[in-house]
Amino acid sequence: MSEKRHHPQIGTETTSLLLPLAIGIALILINAYWIALVSGIHHSLNPAYASLFIAPIVNLFFLVLLNTLLKRFRPQLALNRAQLLIIYQMLVMLCLVSGHNPMDFILGILAHPFWFATFENEYAALFHRYIPSWFTIQDKSALIGFFEGNSSLYTAKHLLVWIGPTLLWSFVTFVLFFILMCFNSIQRLQWSERERLSYPIAQLPIEMTTPRFFSRRLLWLGFGICAAVELLNGLHFLYPFVPGVPLKIPDFGAKIFTSKPWSAIGWLPLFFYPWVIGLTFFVPLELSFSVWFFFLFTKFQLILGSIGGWKSLPGFPYYNQQGIGAWLTLGILVLWASRKHLKTVFTLALKPPTSTNEPFQYRTALLGILIGTVILVFIFQQAGMSVGILLAFLCLYVLMSIAITYARAAVGVPYHEVIWTHPQLMLVSVLGVRRIGAANLTLFSFLYPYVRDNVSHPMPSQLEGFKIAERARLSQKKMSIAMIVALLVATPVSFWAYLHLIYQHGAVQSEGYIIGIGIETFERLLLPWLQQPHAPDSTGLSFTAFASLFTLGLMFLRRQFIWFPFHPAGYALGLSAGMVWVWSAVCVGWFIKAILLKFGGLRTYRKAAPFFVGVILGDFLTGTFWSLVGAIFGIPVYRVWY
Repeated sequence: MSEKRHHPQIGTETTSLLLPLAIGIALILINAYWIALVSGIHHSLNPAYASLFIAPIVNLFFLVLLNTLLKRFRPQLALNRAQLLIIYQMLVMLCLVSGHNPMDFILGILAHPFWFATFENEYAALFHRYIPSWFTIQDKSALIGFFEGNSSLYTAKHLLVWIGPTLLWSFVTFVLFFILMCFNSIQRLQWSERERLSYPIAQLPIEMTTPRFFSRRLLWLGFGICAAVELLNGLHFLYPFVPGVPLKIPDFGAKIFTSKPWSAIGWLPLFFYPWVIGLTFFVPLELSFSVWFFFLFTKFQLILGSIGGWKSLPGFPYYNQQGIGAWLTLGILVLWASRKHLKTVFTLALKPPTSTNEPFQYRTALLGILIGTVILVFIFQQAGMSVGILLAFLCLYVLMSIAITYARAAVGVPYHEVIWTHPQLMLVSVLGVRRIGAANLTLFSFLYPYVRDNVSHPMPSQLEGFKIAERARLSQKKMSIAMIVALLVATPVSFWAYLHLIYQHGAVQSEGYIIGIGIETFERLLLPWLQQPHAPDSTGLSFTAFASLFTLGLMFLRRQFIWFPFHPAGYALGLSAGMVWVWSAVCVGWFIKAILLKFGGLRTYRKAAPFFVGVILGDFLTGTFWSLVGAIFGIPVYRVWY
C-alpha cells in the first residue's frame, strides 16, 4: 500500500461533521450490541480484539460499497472520503471499550468480589473493607440474574445498583483515554512528520476509501480464495465429513517436541490466520522478522533453563519482568529521541496560541493531561488509594503506552497481547507488598482491565486516527472531536449492551472471560499478595535489568549499522505470551514478502499488495458471516480469529 505524504496544514478538506457523527453514533449502537453478543455471550468472534479491528473494517466495506452505488445513482447523497473515515474511526473508538477487552474485564471485576466471597476464601476479611460502596456492586441479590440469566436488566433494583458503577467507570475510562489522546496530540508531529513512521495498520482503511477500490482484480482474487477457505472450514466445523483446510494446529509443539530438553518449550501451536498473514505483508521485513524471531528466542530460554537446571527458579525465565524492562526502556528511548520536539512543545505552550492543524493546541494538551490526572487522583484518593502510588502507576502506564504506540506505528504488528506485563507487577517487584499496602493492592484490581493484556490499547488507535485524518486531508481537530464524541457515546452504550445480554443469558452460561477475569484478578493476583506478602523481588528485577540493557543494545546496534536486522520493538513484542497466537502467521507473511521482494523486486511487491488486502477482507467478512450464523441459530460455529 503506497503512501503519498501530504503536508498537514495544506489543502485540508472542508468536511461537515454532523452527518458522519450521526451515522457513526447510529452504527455504534448497532455494533455495540453485535460485539457484546458474539464476543461476550456466544464467543464466536472477537471483532474488537486485535490491532486492526474487524468490526470497523466490515462496516467500512459495506459503507464504501453503498457509497459507490450512491455516487452512480444518487450522487448528492454520497459521502466523501473524509466522512467515511470519520465514521470508521468512531467505530474504532467503540472497539477500544467494547468486546473482550476491556468490557469483559471491567464487568467481571465489578461483579466478582462480593458475589464470590465465601468463608473459605476470606474475601470479606482480607479486602472487602478497602472497596468503597460506590465502586462496585455489593448487593448479591442484584447479581443473581447477572450470573444465572433468565432475568432482565430493566428492573428498578438492577438499574439502581448498576447506574452508579456504569457512570463512574465510563467516566474513568473516558478520562484515562483522553489523557492518552493528549499525549498523542503532542507526539503526532514527531512520529508522523519527522520520524515518518509507516503506520501499517492505518493503511487498509485509507486504501479502502481510494477511488476504484473495488475495481482491482487481484483484490477480489485474494478475497475469493480466503473466503472459500474459511467457508469450507466453517462447513467442516458443522459437518465433519466436509473437508477443511487445516489453518490451526494447536498441538504442534506437543507432537514434535516430546523429549527433554525440547519438551521444555511448552505450548507451541501453529495458527495460520489469513488476515494476520495479509497484514504482515505490509510490515517492513526486519520488523516482522524481529517479532517471530524473538518469540522463538523466548522458547530458546526455556530450553536453556531445562539444560542448566534454572527452571527451579520460580517464574523462570521471568517473561513478564523481562517485558516490563523492554517496554519501559523502549518508552524512555522514544521520549529521548523526541526531546527536541518536546522542548519545542513546552516552549510553544507558554506562548500565545497560534493556528495549527494539531488535534489540540499544545497548551490545551498539557492542560488536558494535568486536569485528567488530577481527576483520577481525586477519584482514587477518595476511594482510599495513596496519591504517590497512583501517580507511579500512571507514569508507568503512560510510559508503556507510548512504547506500545510507537511499536505499532513503526512495526504494525497485527496483534500485541502484552499480557501480564503491567505497572502493578513493576511496583510490587520494586517496593514489595507491605510498602504498597493492602488498600492500594485492592484498588489496583479495578485498574487491571486497562493494563491486563493491552490488545485493544487506545493510544495506538488514536494515533492511527490522526494519521488517517492527515491522509484524508481532514482537519485534525475535527477528527479529535469525532473520537471524543464516539468515546462519550460508546462507553455507556457498551455497558448497556453487555448488561442487557448478560441478564438474559447469564455470565455462567456465556463462553467469554467474564468470570475468569475475576478469578485471575482476585484469587491469582490479589489473594497471594495479601496472604503471603513478600519483599521486593530482586531476582525478577535482575531479569528486568537484563531486558532493559538488551533493549538498549539493540537500539544502539540499529543506530550504528543500517543492516542490523533486529528491532527492539520486536524484542518487546516477542516476549509477550500472547504472541503464541500469531507468531507462525507473522512468519509466513514475512517469508512471502521476502520471496516476492527477492525474486520480483519492489514492482512485483506493489502489484501483489491488492491480493493481500483482499485476503484480509475475505477473512474478516467470512468471520462476520459465521458469527452471525452462530448468533441467529444459537449454535457453536467456526471462529476465524482466536
